Amino acid sequence: MTIVKINIHKINAEKNLEAKAGQIKINNNVSIKNVEDMSFSADGKSGLKFTFTFNCDYDSLGKIDVEGQVLYVDEEKVIKEVKDTWAKEKKVPMKVMEQIVNAALHKGNIQAIKISEDINLPSPLPLPKVKSQEK
Repeated sequence: MTIVKINIHKINAEKNLEAKAGQIKINNNVSIKNVEDMSFSADGKSGLKFTFTFNCDYDSLGKIDVEGQVLYVDEEKVIKEVKDTWAKEKKVPMKVMEQIVNAALHKGNIQAIKISEDINLPSPLPLPKVKSQEK
């Protein structure tokens, strides 16, 4: 079970300039949009491309959307199981889904942190801060 690469092919960011200041709730979500074959030349191994969407929603303040693909390689029997499950139910088996979603979350959050700074939205993840302590 190996993630070979994560590609980003679309990023969209919007900030509502008329939104009122105050506390906002930031929601992050990842969804798998498609699963397709990936050609891979290794004995006993096959690959899949998982197309994902990462959404970072800032209530009425704005949003950041990232779309990309996770390239995944595994044994042929595992790949066949994933393809069959996707074709029938539009679901991915949990043992594979966990890896794919974590990879997409990682890449999506990194992109969202960079973009949020560019358009003056709060970071989607809390960043560490130094706090002095008095003795």
